[in-house]
Amino acid sequence: MKDAYIKKFDSVYRSIDSYYGFELRKEFTDFFQQQPITGKSALDLGCGEGRYALFMAQKGCRTIAVDRSEAGIEKLKKTTKTHNLPISAKVIDIEDFVFGENQFDIIVAATVLDHLSEKLRLSTIKGIKKALKPDGTLYINVFTVSDPGYIRRQKGPEESNAANISDTAECMEYYFDSNELKSLFCDFHILYYYEGIEPDLSHGNPHDHGWACLLAKKPA
Repeated sequence: MKDAYIKKFDSVYRSIDSYYGFELRKEFTDFFQQQPITGKSALDLGCGEGRYALFMAQKGCRTIAVDRSEAGIEKLKKTTKTHNLPISAKVIDIEDFVFGENQFDIIVAATVLDHLSEKLRLSTIKGIKKALKPDGTLYINVFTVSDPGYIRRQKGPEESNAANISDTAECMEYYFDSNELKSLFCDFHILYYYEGIEPDLSHGNPHDHGWACLLAKKPA
């Protein structure tokens, strides 16, 4: 991820206790609330302040959480220590992260692939597939070309509603086409897939996001 993006995220993470809040997407919580993940291993890739890592660790899942933002990891480490949670939080660039073979039962990559350059994005996807154990569960969400940030980038500010765009839209490297995320994991068993436009009230001024969200299992 570019240095300018990290500087922006460090800034917003330091501005408030939990910049994006602690609420997770419903498809994630609905699925994992029903799963016995105590003692399982998980990776939260590009964890930010660690919302997903905290959820999994609170259910007894041993979690590695990585992000290049020192501010985000610092917050997560403090929370981990306070609540004695099984999280190993590390400041590391995804480009430098080593994906082991069949290493994790669960991998989460929430709004991170869309912040990566094409070469790094594709190599990260290969790494995710490699590191997930057979029958392991993958959760990914990304922003799509229906996002107002993409529309502004394509048409210019004069043809877009700036008030409807996320305050961190400048950090987006790539917006996914319709069904692109699903096609990248067509070799997996798709448990859930969704695309749509939704309001976001979690940070900054109210704005909209175009989402693609995927839950999938690696073939056994």
